[in-house]
Amino acid sequence: MFKNKKVIAINALILAALLFGSTFIIVKNLLNDLSPTTVVFLRYLIASILFLGFGGIPSKKYMKPGILMGFFLWIGYITQTQGLLTTSTINSGIVTGFYIVLTPIFSKFINKTTIDRKNYIGSTFGFLGIFLIAINNIDQLFGNLFTLICASGYALHIVMVERYIQGKNISQLMFIQSMVGGLLCIPFLKFNEIGISLDFLYPILFLGLLVNFCAFYLQLFGQKFINASTASLLFGLEGVFALLIGVFYVEEILNIINWLGVIIVLFSIYYVIKE
Repeated sequence: MFKNKKVIAINALILAALLFGSTFIIVKNLLNDLSPTTVVFLRYLIASILFLGFGGIPSKKYMKPGILMGFFLWIGYITQTQGLLTTSTINSGIVTGFYIVLTPIFSKFINKTTIDRKNYIGSTFGFLGIFLIAINNIDQLFGNLFTLICASGYALHIVMVERYIQGKNISQLMFIQSMVGGLLCIPFLKFNEIGISLDFLYPILFLGLLVNFCAFYLQLFGQKFINASTASLLFGLEGVFALLIGVFYVEEILNIINWLGVIIVLFSIYYVIKE
């Protein structure tokens, strides 16, 4: 029974990674008209309404987990969105994947988890693959402080989910997370940007509904059965999906080294999740 749940959880995390990876082009286009904070705020607002409708008002025990998850996710979101102002969708999607390396480390020290040897090996090779994919933008890989902050935020969010998800109602936990993220955006909002415009209404609805609602629900469901280290490696597919979407829809060009990186990432994931 647990094996079947684990397979479902792996598929849920892969689907979540696909949805996350599809956002980079959409967000980059939105930034032509909206500020990063406005984009992030509207995504959180939509998700908050949906999670409240599905889960109801959460009890007091959800406050601390939701606040911690919301804070670290907000850090990741706001720095990643800011970074998209000056970097390509492929580079942003790939170098964010540094959380593949950070997550096992944070999980070990914060949650006192025992990390299997194959998780360390998979994480190391997974990041090597990401490095090779992003080699065209090596200066941005090491020079963009936002990327490192973003990766740290996402890694800590995954670790917080691992720490608090068991026995919790996903929708109620996600409502607090989304509310915290939205509230943190308010001091930095440009309120004149918030209005009804069909130019960005549909992209924002896509981000709020399919990503902030559906993808994060899939993440929390998957992490009920998958440890943080393996989950972060599966989320490394986010960068691969972002790359493929960038290649086929934006016609960004990759060389043979970049494609070798894709193969290494996929092999690393297979190595860790295979029985």
